[in-house]
Amino acid sequence: MASEMDRVVPLGQLDDFKVADGDPDVRGWQVVASDGQTIGEVDELLIDTNAMKVRYLDVEVENGLMAEPDRHVLVPIGYARLDRSADRVMVDNIASTDLRTMPAYDQSPVTRDYETSVRNSFPGGTAATEIESGAGMAAAGSHDTDFYTHDSFDDNRFYGRGIETGAGEQRMTLSEEELDVGTRQVRAGEVEIDKHVETRHVSENVPVMHEEAVVERRPITDPMSARGATIGEDETIRVPLTQEEVVAETRTVAREELVVRTNQVTETDTVEADLRRERADVHREGETHGAGYSAGSPGLGGTAGSGLTDNPGIGNGNDSTGLNNSSTDPLRRDNTGGNL
Repeated sequence: MASEMDRVVPLGQLDDFKVADGDPDVRGWQVVASDGQTIGEVDELLIDTNAMKVRYLDVEVENGLMAEPDRHVLVPIGYARLDRSADRVMVDNIASTDLRTMPAYDQSPVTRDYETSVRNSFPGGTAATEIESGAGMAAAGSHDTDFYTHDSFDDNRFYGRGIETGAGEQRMTLSEEELDVGTRQVRAGEVEIDKHVETRHVSENVPVMHEEAVVERRPITDPMSARGATIGEDETIRVPLTQEEVVAETRTVAREELVVRTNQVTETDTVEADLRRERADVHREGETHGAGYSAGSPGLGGTAGSGLTDNPGIGNGNDSTGLNNSSTDPLRRDNTGGNL
């Protein structure tokens, strides 16, 4: 039996394990959270070498969703499901914003304490841990059995196949799509304001003063004042005349300012989508008895209950270990190097 440190191992490190024929190898598939956001892709499958089953998906987180680059997280197999039509893995229990609460996976050996912290980061995981701790498990083997029987490690949910729950009873998971609508901010446009110069012609009336010469002739009344006067052409009188001229210059003054702000306006947009849902079809062969549906699930038109009963025509015939000689199981062991 493998020790705790080497029990859960990446599939790539196991030469004698392979994905069984008929089941998809999800490595490289995109992983989508409950809010519709792609959070990364499946980088590796972690295998329980004792039980020969897939326990975790090693998800390489999309760059930009976390502060640190190249971050990996582990998703328990029971919390994921396949979307085969789009080659992607759906994780319905967490949103993309929950990634920051999940412990990082650095490819170190997986311990039970680390596995517990991974499971506790999902809804319902903490309650399961408290139940297991309160039970007072004495034997290590009993503790392992109870730990991995939690729904978070139910690989039948992941592969979407029937689960045998008791004598003459099987269970099948029926899923449906829900429309998850949110908003995100995108660049819608911008307002650019610039200015240009225009010229206008102005006319102003300005009073202008100038001097004019006025010549007056006055008779001499006092003959004594003109004594000594001579006749000649060499006497000239010069009187300066002045005037005002218009001087025009411009100066810049601030008249007004523009203030630009944004207002939030709420409008209603209609979003339409086609949602798919799974329905069970009951096919009977031979001499069968029973009503087919018994206390069916709400998705099938009944009340909550077991979903399908008394259907000998439906069965998987698979070993629930997930790693054996059946070609319908997700993994099988090939000790000879060939196909079983």
